Formats: sequence, structure tokens, C-alpha cells
Amino acid sequence: MTQQTGGEQPWPTPPPVQQPPDEPSGARLHPLTPFVKGWGYFVVAAIAMVNNESLRSNLTLAGFGLIAVLVGGIALGALSWWFTKWQLTEEAIRVDSGFLFRRTRIIRFDRIQAIDVAQPFVARLFGMAELRMDVAGGGKSDGKLSYFRYDEAVRLRTILLVRAKGEQAVEHADQQPQSEPILVVPTARLLGATLLSSTVLGSAGGLIWLIVATTVLDFHIGLFAGLPLLLGVVQPIWKQVVGNHGFTLSETGHGLRTKRGLFDVQRQTVPPGRVQGLLITEPIIWRLLGWSRVELDIAGVAGSPAEGEDDREGAQLLPVGERAEVAYVLARVLPGLDLARIEMHRAPQRAKRLRPIGWRYLAYGYDDQVLVTTRGWVSRRTSIVLHHKTQSVRLEQGPIQRRLGLANVHVDTPLGPTDAIALHRDQFEAARLLEAQADRAREARREVPSSAAVQTQPNPPSPDGSSSSAASPADDSSAT
Repeated sequence: MTQQTGGEQPWPTPPPVQQPPDEPSGARLHPLTPFVKGWGYFVVAAIAMVNNESLRSNLTLAGFGLIAVLVGGIALGALSWWFTKWQLTEEAIRVDSGFLFRRTRIIRFDRIQAIDVAQPFVARLFGMAELRMDVAGGGKSDGKLSYFRYDEAVRLRTILLVRAKGEQAVEHADQQPQSEPILVVPTARLLGATLLSSTVLGSAGGLIWLIVATTVLDFHIGLFAGLPLLLGVVQPIWKQVVGNHGFTLSETGHGLRTKRGLFDVQRQTVPPGRVQGLLITEPIIWRLLGWSRVELDIAGVAGSPAEGEDDREGAQLLPVGERAEVAYVLARVLPGLDLARIEMHRAPQRAKRLRPIGWRYLAYGYDDQVLVTTRGWVSRRTSIVLHHKTQSVRLEQGPIQRRLGLANVHVDTPLGPTDAIALHRDQFEAARLLEAQADRAREARREVPSSAAVQTQPNPPSPDGSSSSAASPADDSSAT
């Protein structure tokens, strides 16, 4: 039995529960965003209804159908716009979206590599723009935020740059004079290069044969079968000529900067230090004219593509250029690089049994900065990999290659257009190359810290830790 010595004491009052501060509700995008994003669907629906014979005969039904598509599109777009909000926190920009399935993107300021303001054609008509942020480790769609008023997008870009790089760095960049373009690609050359590409020539030849066979030879093939061929002609012209119209390359304090596009003006910055590799493509007809295309692997540009995009697409440094221009821009990106001075080692003659024609174009070479591989005679591909960007080195040898004493050596880099492969090397030479490239990559990473930047060359140029393993046997099935 417990005896109470004093008056009954009340239970101690618990401390008041502190309610978390109200989270900022965030700001919405431009009210016309649903229309700018979804106008294309309405146009497609209208074209589909016009091509429908039953709807053409019943204009009332067609009108109601178009109205229903328009109202439904506006409703869905409005819902998406209403539930999409963005806000700045102390360390990141947060974007909440989705009305059925909620999605939250948190982009840390210290992961932002570069920020561009882009104006697609329809957005430009309404004075709107979108922010495109290159985020380390992110895909192309992860860093997009659209749409704002143009002046609001510019102001937000400045705020994000201040948070990401510091106010002094941004002020220093803003005080720098606008640099003059160092290279402009003529539209006539773009058109000529596109018309002389294998895709356009093959599609145009097939389309001409189909028209002749249907109209003259009375073959009942049907012109409808020519739509894919017509697309093979129109799509490259639209992508290369219209998409790269006015291609301009200039140099800024943040690296090389490209500007291109007739309707959708696109700007992209190539920051120094983020180049993983380069790819030079020379189709057979282009080689006769001395033309090439140069693409880059850039950290944060390829890796997690948006829906419908190529997962190996990188940054386009030069859509088509002469050999002197290619050497010029390569030296701007990688100071001291001169492909003409690199000794190339060709494949042995017994590789003829696997590549009867293209074996003589199989070669590799290296210097203190990069490893270079070439292959292909219909379309020659020259891959350039920086030693300190090498992720792994591996050797592959298929059953036919084992009988011939040949092997392939792959130098792996982050996902992108560059694919450095030394094809059909002597197996002992391939083993030596495997070890030597691993050593070069290891030594290069010791000498070049991860935070060090590869600076672009200010003046015009004058005219080797990776892992190595043996892969499972596989035949060589790559294209010539």
C-alpha cells in the first residue's frame, strides 16, 4: 500500500508540440505553358480528322470532334500546369509535378554545370522561354523547366548561377565582353552535306523507283508504301538544315558555346573539363569533299535520355566542317591535340578474312593525352578518348577470331556517341594494348585531379586506374 505524503500533484504538462513551419507553396509556370506544350497534339488530331473520309462527309461531327479534342487538351494541360510548382530552397531548386502520380525533382545547386535560356519557336511568339540546366548525373529532361516569361527566365538563370557558382564568378562572367564567333557553318554546306548523306540518297532513290514503278511500269505497289521513304528524305533535311541553321561556334568564359536553329533557337555550352570523348564521322562522299562531323561526349548531356531521344546522343560541336576547321575546333577543345602527329597502327593482313574491304581502315594510335581508334570505309568513324576519362578497358575474342589469332580491345567511356574499339588486333598486341591503356589511364588520373579543368586554347592552333577483364567469347558482328 502506497502512502501519499503530500497533496495530490498533477501530471506534468507535456511541452507544446511544435508544428513544422509551413512549406512554401511554390510558384507556377507561365499560364500559357499548356498551350505551348500541347498545340502539336491538336494539329495532329485536326490532320487525322481531315484525312478521315467519313468525318469529311459529316462536318458537324468533325467540328464536335475537334472541339472535344481542344477542350480535353486544355483541361489536361491546365491540370498539369496547376499541379506543377517550383521553388528555391537553401541548397536546391525543387519542382513538384503530376496530378495523378506526383513527381518531385530536387536539383542541387552544386550539381548544376551550366544553365541556358532556350526559346522554341512557339514560345518565342509569346515572349516565353525555358531553362535548360546541365545537371551532373542527370538526363536531358531532368534539368528542363518550362515555360517562363523571357525576362523572368533570364533573372532566374542569374539567381541559379549565383547560388551554384558564387556571386563573384557570375559578376566576372557578366563583365566579360561578348566574344566574336570563331566559326560559322554556311547553310549551303549544311544543305549539300544532308543531300549527299547515305540516308537521303538511299531514300530518294527508293522513292523515285517507287514512283516510276507505280506510274510508268504499272506495278500495283501503291504510293502509300513510299511514306517511309519520303520520311527518310524530309526528316534529315529538317533536322540538319533547319535544326542547325546558322550554326555558330564562339568562345566564352565558361567554355565553347554553340548556337543553332531556324525556328527553335538552341544554345549549348561546352564547359572545359567535362569532355569525355570525341567522335569524328566521315561518310564516303563527304570524304571526297573533305567534310566531317564532330560530336562530343559531355558529362550530364547523355546518359538518361528523355522519351524519344537517342540514348547515345551527345553535343554537336560541328555539324559539317572542312578538315582545317575540324583540326581548329579539336585544338580548341583539347589544347595540343593534333591527329596528324599521332602514329596509327593498322590491323594485320589476316583481318581480311573478317573485313575483306574495311580491314585496311582499322587502326589505333595514342599520345600523352588521348587514344584514337578508326574503323569503317563506307562511313569512317574516328573515336578519341582522353586517358583520364577511361572508365574500363576490356578484351573480346570470338571463336573465329581465336582461330585467326585476333582480338578486339574496347576502351569504355560514359554513355555517348564515342565508342573506341581497336578491332581485329593480333591477340598478343591486343593484350599489350589492354595493359598499356590501363596504365596510361591510371597515370593520367594521378596527374589530372578530378576537379581540374581542361582549358580551351586562347589562340588559334598551328597547321593512361581503369579495370581490365576478359569478356565472354563473342563473334565480331559490328558493321563495316
